[in-house]
Amino acid sequence: MSTHHDTSPDSAHHLLLVQQVVGLWVQMQDRLQSHFTALAAEHSLSPVQAKVLLQLDTATPVTTSALASRLQYDPSNLTRVIDKLEARGAVRRQPDLSDRRVKGLVLTPAGEQLRDPFWQQLIGDVGPLGTLSERELKQLRSILLSALAEPAVAKSAPR
Repeated sequence: MSTHHDTSPDSAHHLLLVQQVVGLWVQMQDRLQSHFTALAAEHSLSPVQAKVLLQLDTATPVTTSALASRLQYDPSNLTRVIDKLEARGAVRRQPDLSDRRVKGLVLTPAGEQLRDPFWQQLIGDVGPLGTLSERELKQLRSILLSALAEPAVAKSAPR
């Protein structure tokens, strides 16, 4: 059984462009991650601790499994991170009202004092994108929104 692959010059060129964009995307992702890691270290946080703090609030408990899913992190490894944050007084585990076997995580006031300066520096520091002009940033935002948009549902043709 053979499958048909479009080998026209246009499709080959498109594939090459996609490969180049993916390569550049990975490089930018590395730079953004390095920037995030450096800022977290300035606030005496590991990158994972910083990500945990950014996902929690003081009012709505989040289970460890839900948090791990959000962060795409293994729950067993996340437990150690949460233990360290709890030892710092930044998070609190509390029993779930509907199932006391489940613990919800909430941010404490000390956690807010740890998270908020980090967040303000993160959003106030232009980082790796700082060399782009306002016009270029708007173009990049538009392109990313387009790439992330849900594909339109194909409408069935009238019969």
